[in-house]
Amino acid sequence: MVSFYDVFMAPLERLGIRKRRQYILEKAYGETLEVGSGTGANLPYYNNDNISSVCVTDVKLSKHLKNKMDKDACIKEASATKLPYSDNHFDTIVHTLVFCSVDHKHIGMQELKRVLKDDGQILFIEHVLPKNPILRALFKLINPVWMLLSRDCTLTHDFIKTATENGFEVAEKNRFFLTSFIAGKLVKKANN
Repeated sequence: MVSFYDVFMAPLERLGIRKRRQYILEKAYGETLEVGSGTGANLPYYNNDNISSVCVTDVKLSKHLKNKMDKDACIKEASATKLPYSDNHFDTIVHTLVFCSVDHKHIGMQELKRVLKDDGQILFIEHVLPKNPILRALFKLINPVWMLLSRDCTLTHDFIKTATENGFEVAEKNRFFLTSFIAGKLVKKANN
């Protein structure tokens, strides 16, 4: 059975998100945490030769995700703002299309920073305001309606600003699909 989300996202996956998932997830290594796993769209793209384990979380676990996971898998219901893991636990944290709907984005970024090892990495895909002024204005215009339809997903969040304000450096970033999406890698700022 396919989820509504997967059907809705299929055109965007074909237009570039799938390629970006493959690209960033091949960089995951060691103990890996995926925050906001949704229906498990990232799971096929992990390189199991590079990771020792993958723990997946979401505020509410999808039956589609549960069906894709082994019965002994590390899977937990948890918010990005309150993760049930010890400090400095993970080598890699992954989130794709998650922070647009995290209620307290700064708290969420601080929580990722807490559970990430000092030499660890965050691999991400997020949607952002496009650079084109007409598209920017359109995104801002439809954002209130979009938030109602999508259960609080905002089209206007500046993810990179939130990350850098919370102790991360951008090690890599690529904008794609009319610059309305961004993919990349964050690392903790030195001495932070």
